[in-house]
This record gives sequence, C-alpha cells and structure tokens, in this order.
Amino acid sequence: MGPEPFRLEGDTLHVLDQRLIPRRIVYRKGRTAREVARLIRRMVVRGAPMIAIVAAYALYVQALRNPRKLSEGWRALKGSRPTAVNLHNVLEEALPLVERGASAEEFLRFAREVEERERRINERIAELGLRFFPRPMRVLTYCNTGMWATVYPGTALGIIRWAHRRGLLKHVFVPETAPYMQGARLTAYEMQIEGIPYSVVPDNHIPFLMERGMVDVAVVGADRITSDGYVFNKIGTLSVALASKRFGVPFVVAAPSTTFDPNPYSDDIVVERRSDVPREDYLYYAFDITPPDLVGAIVSERGVWIP
Repeated sequence: MGPEPFRLEGDTLHVLDQRLIPRRIVYRKGRTAREVARLIRRMVVRGAPMIAIVAAYALYVQALRNPRKLSEGWRALKGSRPTAVNLHNVLEEALPLVERGASAEEFLRFAREVEERERRINERIAELGLRFFPRPMRVLTYCNTGMWATVYPGTALGIIRWAHRRGLLKHVFVPETAPYMQGARLTAYEMQIEGIPYSVVPDNHIPFLMERGMVDVAVVGADRITSDGYVFNKIGTLSVALASKRFGVPFVVAAPSTTFDPNPYSDDIVVERRSDVPREDYLYYAFDITPPDLVGAIVSERGVWIP
C-alpha cells in the first residue's frame, strides 16, 4: 500500500498532495472547510469519490473549529469542483446536518460512513467487473481510479487488481494522461507497488495499440454519468472510447452509484476548464463527454448496465 490519501489529526485534515506523487510525499493542511475547498480546486486531491470523502471530513473539521461557519464552508465545498457529481451528492446528503447545526461527532460519524460505504462499493464493483475478464486479458485504463482517487481497491483499478489476483490479467497499458500525468505518476505507481505488469504509454498511442490488436479490453472510471448514459470523465476518455469502437475493443466504465446523476444530459452541466495554463492562448478542458453509443457497459455496485 502507498501513502494514505488523507490523515485526520485532531482538528486538522492533512491531505496528500497528489500533484507531487511519486517524487515527493507531502501533506497539505486543511483547518477549515474553505481551506479544504481550496485544496480541491487546486487539484491537491482529485478523483470524484475521494473529493467527496475529503469534503465530508472537511465538514467535521469545520464543526470542531467554528460551527457557526458551517453553511459558509458547505457552500465553498459545493463550488470547488462542479463537474464531479459525487461531491454534490455527498454534500446534499450532509445538508440536513449543516442546517440543524449537528455536533462534530455527528459529522465525524457521517464522514466515516461515507468512506466505508465507498470501500464496500468498490469491492463489489471489482467483483462484478471480472465478467469482462473471461481469460487473462491485456487491459488499457485511463487517468487514475485507484487508492488516491477513491477508496482501495478503486473502481477501474479495483477491477484490474482483482483480475490480477485471480490470474486473469496479462498486462496493463497506462496512458500518461497529460498534462497532469495522473496515469504516468499515480496509476503506474500503484501498479508498481502491487507488482502488476504494466507499460506507460503516451496518450497518442491508444488507437495504435488497439489497431495492432494489443488491447483486449478498456476499463475507465467516471466523474459523472447521466441518467441517459453520458459519461463525463478525464479529458481523453472520449478518445479511448472512439478508438475502442473503431477497433472492436470492449469499452467498460466502472463507477459507484454515487457518480450517477439522476438527470439526463444537458448543456447546462458545467465542464470545467483549467485556468492554470502556461499561456493565455492555451485551451484546456478538464473533462470530456462520452455518449452512450460508445459505451459498452457501465459497472456499478448495483450491477452492469448496457446504455
């Protein structure tokens, strides 16, 4: 196992700075909900389920330090990552506690329940996802969906981990996922820790690997899935889906039910653009949208859905 995604020490949340992994292991302090919201916005912590878990613990820290500013802190967290629906869902779940001024102990219990729920969900997703590994497979994943994006074993990486343990995994292709390089830095590190055979590849290799018959299945995560099957995920996921469709590779999305949006696709859904670009003439979207006709299957703890 690698470094913990966060630590709770007294009335302070210490959040692993995922931008620095694996070169350095550094924890950033979050002493209020507003401070934690700033860490979320700056990509110190990422991954839709992990953002939601950290936000739940941020409310506990806020309740300990200054409960009078719970509503203000809740709003700051709500606006920190608009595309990731898990954050919205967990904060809506916590809203009754905020509105009645619940005790710090109640917020801590709530945060622990959210974390443990994600753990159980991920283990179930890992089991259900094995149906796409009828034999030892060569898999391509994207971005990072493991122990820092959610709770161990992860969503898409949970399936890959379980396949490895069952002898159903030959090799993992890990695209770099530019420009933050979540694949090259985080996913590759997780593969290395557990001794899973992998290769880091440039993002532009994805179609070529599939055309060469080197990929048996693609398994990715999601930050939002609408009720009509549109998948919002890290920019580049659409490219994986398009290449998979063209070359006959099964394209599987793994995500907890907390990632599901009960509403259909709408242009009103905010697709985040990064402001921390090196020059003004750069355009950088954080997410893209994969339409349901490109999605082979969606695996959640509730079962397998064919859009």
